[in-house]
Amino acid sequence: MTNNPYFTLTFFTRKPRSEGYTDHKVYVRISVAGQQTDLAIGRSVNPENWDQKRKLSKGRSRRDLELNKYLDEIRARFCEIHTNLVREKKLVNPIVMRDLFLGKVEKPKMLCEIFTESNVKRKEEMERGDMVNATYLRWERCVTYLGEFLRLTMNVDDIPVRDVTAGMIDDFEHFLRVSKNCANNTAVKYLRYLKNTIQYAIAHKWITEDPFIGRKFHRTQAKRQFLTEAEIMEILKLDFSMMPRLELVRDTFVFCCFTGLAFCDIKSLQWSDIEKDRDGNMWIRKSREKTGELSIIPMLEVPRQITDKYVNHPVAVSTGVVLPVCSNQKMNAYLKEIADLAKITKPLTTHIARHTFASLSLNNHVPLESIQKMLGHSDIKTTQIYAKIQDQTVYEDMQTMRNRFDRLSINR
Repeated sequence: MTNNPYFTLTFFTRKPRSEGYTDHKVYVRISVAGQQTDLAIGRSVNPENWDQKRKLSKGRSRRDLELNKYLDEIRARFCEIHTNLVREKKLVNPIVMRDLFLGKVEKPKMLCEIFTESNVKRKEEMERGDMVNATYLRWERCVTYLGEFLRLTMNVDDIPVRDVTAGMIDDFEHFLRVSKNCANNTAVKYLRYLKNTIQYAIAHKWITEDPFIGRKFHRTQAKRQFLTEAEIMEILKLDFSMMPRLELVRDTFVFCCFTGLAFCDIKSLQWSDIEKDRDGNMWIRKSREKTGELSIIPMLEVPRQITDKYVNHPVAVSTGVVLPVCSNQKMNAYLKEIADLAKITKPLTTHIARHTFASLSLNNHVPLESIQKMLGHSDIKTTQIYAKIQDQTVYEDMQTMRNRFDRLSINR
């Protein structure tokens, strides 16, 4: 920015070099702190009508009146350009002002605009199966939250991506946790989405400095709840013959406890996903909705009985699904009732059934690699999350040593 940011505009005329033209071309001179540049405004005037002292045409024809109006518009536009440059503390000189007037200065890339553009790619990933709809919706929601944050804190709908600072990221994190009541892992996801967008802008050279440098976001390791065999037996004992809505939810939940299927997978499970081998064993072979990984699950007797129970259910028959599953919202609401009736204090949800299957498998010494295959995990590290040593497993693993050494006595 120059030491003296004030500017002046001067309109003047020049005689055209080509002979045969009587009118003079009109120019504007932009001057700032001793620097100046001239610009032809694309208008001409009869030299007899030009008043150089007043910098306008003194003619009364329609052409002269329109010229004077256009000169006023140019003055207003240059005043607006100058005001914006001063407010944004940017360089003020005649060349910059001229280029802005002519639209030659590239419009800065805006943060939410870039985010929205990148979300087009996220949608394409979702449509080709590389991303689930729930993840795509979180990307969309992050843009919405970012817009709300900018309107709340800066009273603008968007800002140039080059203006993003580390302090703004801190404020956005605070906004997510306080204003949006986001838990730690949810807030971390949104911040990583924003970081991805900033990296996209850096790759396209729309921003040179990374405001995320030195920032690390740590997810909280969630404590995975699961049911014990005794708690599952309490649920199975409940008589819901007079409450079919709870009976269906209980059976669906138990089915997931013995197969490890997530809610979206059990809801879309079809008979074509179930096969019988030459020995008469039933297998579920289904690609997971979330990752596309193939889950291969041997069906135990409990889930086989449940599928037989609903084979002629009208909804199952009409839609071709194995179980007539209700919505996830209703499932979780009804599971709360079932938990109360079974006197289970753990918060029953559709996903706790998947954790229960992993826990039961570990307790019954199923190898981790087999559990990975059944759960449809692409990386065994995901399966290892469930592999926390269970008390029951430790007790059973020590049984051989107990039988051998518990009879020994120590001489006193």
